[in-house]
Amino acid sequence: MAALMLYLIGARSAGKTSVFDALSQTPAGPHYASKGAHRLGTVKVPDARLAVLRDLFHPKKYIPAEVTFVDVALPPGAVGSGFGTLNAFLGEADAFALVVQSFGEMDGAGKPLNPVAQLDSILLDLAMADLEKIERRIEKIEQELKRGLKQSLPEMEVLQTCKTAIEAGQALREVQLTTEELKRISSFSFLSQKRVLVVANTGEDDPVGEKCGPLRESCEAKSLDFLAFCAPLEAEIAGLPPEDQAGFLADYGLDEPARIRLIQAAYRTLDLISFFTVGPDEVRAWTIRRGDTAVIAASKIHTDLARGFIRAETVASSTLIEMQTLAACREAGVLRLEGKGYGVQDGDVIEIRASV
Repeated sequence: MAALMLYLIGARSAGKTSVFDALSQTPAGPHYASKGAHRLGTVKVPDARLAVLRDLFHPKKYIPAEVTFVDVALPPGAVGSGFGTLNAFLGEADAFALVVQSFGEMDGAGKPLNPVAQLDSILLDLAMADLEKIERRIEKIEQELKRGLKQSLPEMEVLQTCKTAIEAGQALREVQLTTEELKRISSFSFLSQKRVLVVANTGEDDPVGEKCGPLRESCEAKSLDFLAFCAPLEAEIAGLPPEDQAGFLADYGLDEPARIRLIQAAYRTLDLISFFTVGPDEVRAWTIRRGDTAVIAASKIHTDLARGFIRAETVASSTLIEMQTLAACREAGVLRLEGKGYGVQDGDVIEIRASV
């Protein structure tokens, strides 16, 4: 599947570009691509299980899953004003890494630093951008109704629910909608419906975020994942040779480099899991949402496999690693045949049987 797109957003001078610089830094220097004014840094998702499978199968291709971090260039005034122009720039995001300034005494506007208020302001901007889009669409449907066109009535009902929720202070990701209702509004890519990971950009005296108590509590109250991140320190560590990084991380009480912690947090935020396909040609990781079925997994590999789906031949990667070969798994009876409705588990190795 295409790389997971995680957009970095935040108030002026919150440090989102510094966070991106830290994520894209390598011992060989910064590594990113440009798309217009945006910068994109694609990082391979580390997975020890996949690495062991590679060593077992010695494939021609080895393809880990990927996450793309986007340092999005917004027009002046787009953030901080609730303007609907946010939709044009942020709609393609799978999720947001919302960077909050958590160092110093003054914010980018020259006011006393208040990380909780900064977080609330950006979340409000996202919701107001959605509200503007909803009101425009409702107005259009009302005009259609006056002309006797009623095909958009079901959509109107969902939009009214969303409008009421936003006006009551809710983000759309908090609104309980049915699968059918979600389908009716999926094309809008509402911003407050997307998952949010809050990244506290801390000072070098607080790399693990011990001083971020109020912001952390606010995130917990809003059911938002929280990650402390000292951008200058993380960039410095990322630029070191790999063999030197562990010692520096330990000195600052950190277990892993920034990009790994952020990827792991993003997977938790989006409730994502990985399944694997293996063979002499390719060993590859695929990303799906927890609870997705075997036929959805098949569609990630190729739409034809989903269309002609017969069965999924499945075994846990831990079992395959223990038994070394698929043939051994088959002989032991641990290689299962699962149907379309099978809920794929994190770490499953899958081969799709299909009539194509």
